Amino acid sequence: MDVRAKPVQKLSVSNIHSGIVCDKCATDPIEGFRYACLVCEGYDLCTECYQKKSTSEDHRAFHPMLPILAPDDLAKALKNLTPSQVKIFSCPYCGDGDFAIGKLAAHCLEYHSYKGGKVRCPICVTFSVPDKKCWIAEDTLLLHLLMNHQNKDGYVLDLNGNECSVCVEQISADESKQLVCGHVFHGNCINRWLRNKSTCPMCRKDVGSNRNRTTDSDSDDLHEIEF
Repeated sequence: MDVRAKPVQKLSVSNIHSGIVCDKCATDPIEGFRYACLVCEGYDLCTECYQKKSTSEDHRAFHPMLPILAPDDLAKALKNLTPSQVKIFSCPYCGDGDFAIGKLAAHCLEYHSYKGGKVRCPICVTFSVPDKKCWIAEDTLLLHLLMNHQNKDGYVLDLNGNECSVCVEQISADESKQLVCGHVFHGNCINRWLRNKSTCPMCRKDVGSNRNRTTDSDSDDLHEIEF
């Protein structure tokens, strides 16, 4: 299954990357595929600017770019796939692509285990909140993968939304809370978030109307919101 097929011309609402702006033409939000540079911190292009091979003071056309589906479409495309079946990642060092996470780690072990340098982790860029935990400033990508994307069962991907994007920790069933937009977080984390903001951390949808009811009365932090 190729989830990186050529972008279509007609785009649905689910094809929107909320909160992501094209760093060349300032299109806000990016629709369709988002092209994330794996070398430049926080640098993303829309399809049109990517096809024009747009550059900036720091970004060069030869930098490895990762095409990323919008979150809703990505979740649908990868539903029920195992990490070894998700072959959508590229190496930020040499640009080789179509790796599953385990194959990417093996590639880095063989060719780039000695190489550090500042790059973006393709897994973090694809699945995490923009610019959170995806900039590798000192360690190698291989070490980052070993430290952040594997457990006792091997390499893992957060395909089911079970990682809280506020604290970037795994969510268990008994501590999860879901916003009206469908995104899930730790109850305590999202309550603290919504004390200062009225939007979902993932999709930026206004969820301020959820503040005024009560759930889980045994938790002091959960008295503000009903999910």
